[in-house]
Amino acid sequence: MTIRLPLIAVTALITLSACADAPSTDPITQAVSGRTLVAGETRLTAGANGTLVGTLASGDTLSGTWRIANGRWCRTLTQPARFAGPEVCQDAALADGQLVIIGSNGTPTTYTIE
Repeated sequence: MTIRLPLIAVTALITLSACADAPSTDPITQAVSGRTLVAGETRLTAGANGTLVGTLASGDTLSGTWRIANGRWCRTLTQPARFAGPEVCQDAALADGQLVIIGSNGTPTTYTIE
């Protein structure tokens, strides 16, 4: 019995580690992770590790983090300072190789996924 208990504990740890490293099955996450999103002069890179960096059409440098939660694009920005703050989640959808994000004012922004 004492041999089985450590074996069960090790098996559970290996299983949990495998689950933590498993790729997301969310289609939006799969489509944009590690890719560049382009809308006009705005270029954002959605890193596979959850980082978000890029350049806005205004020339500002953008940085922060991103994730998909319940089909919504969630981002926490640290730069530019005027956009920095708590996480904001917006409705998002994939359409013909593009990511469409609905802004807080209801206006959609369509990003080509490169």
